[in-house]
Amino acid sequence: MVVVTANHIRRRVVVTVPAGTRWRVFHAETLAAIDANPALTDYDWIIDDQGPMDDVDVEGMTKTGDAFKKLSQAPDRATFTIVVSTDRFFHEWARVIDKHYGQRRHLAAPTLTAAVELLDRLEQRRGGA
Repeated sequence: MVVVTANHIRRRVVVTVPAGTRWRVFHAETLAAIDANPALTDYDWIIDDQGPMDDVDVEGMTKTGDAFKKLSQAPDRATFTIVVSTDRFFHEWARVIDKHYGQRRHLAAPTLTAAVELLDRLEQRRGGA
């Protein structure tokens, strides 16, 4: 079961994606979360992909990106999604993903702890949440 946890004080969302989760399940849970609370589209996200989800495609990412852009209340705010991944080619995939998310940038970290630390550094550079 995909778990979406929002920290409204830090303006962060952590999505835990258990091994074996199909993309369509992740996509549905993500859309349900942002439909219920559109402000989440302006938060930084960490995707703790414990899978990986091998059935992700560009069309699915485009649909999710379009939903984020449509619901964003601060479309010019630079935001980040950190994906827990050891895929050495993720940076290439991230460049494709980024084209569909407005000011949101996608990066990878090898562990959840590393993802949190990376987001902390990015947040400091941006000047806080």
